[in-house]
Amino acid sequence: MRRWLLALAGAGLLALGVALTLSLLRPTPTPTTAEQAQRLAAELRCPDCQALSVAESHTASADAIRAEIAEQLAAGRSLDQVRQRFVDRYGQWILLQPADPLIWLLPLAVVATGLAIFAWWLRAGPTGAADVDDHERGGATAADEEARRAVRDELEALDG
Repeated sequence: MRRWLLALAGAGLLALGVALTLSLLRPTPTPTTAEQAQRLAAELRCPDCQALSVAESHTASADAIRAEIAEQLAAGRSLDQVRQRFVDRYGQWILLQPADPLIWLLPLAVVATGLAIFAWWLRAGPTGAADVDDHERGGATAADEEARRAVRDELEALDG
């Protein structure tokens, strides 16, 4: 029975691998100029809104940028050339997604550092662990005995 399940799982993984390979190798249709313009407009930040893309914004400057994108693509320029034209004019700020991959690694580095500090803290253990171990073993220090004696004396004074 176990071999049958392993064979079934292997066949399923093989079928999944074949399906994934076929989907990756399948040729994609060339997007139209309008689709390319829409995609590029979605990548650029609206100069007025700043939180929206040019594709989402309805301001006059977003309309002008969309028209310029369509005009540049109709003139035969590539998406990269048109994108670079806007970067040259506005700077890297115009891109909604930063081009530098190191920017994407910064949050991962912060999380990894936090996890490392937390693991170090867990490994170091709580402070005062030696005192707890002595009490659990029954070993009491002179200060503990003195405190117990003082509490006992106070309780006897209250009772008596």
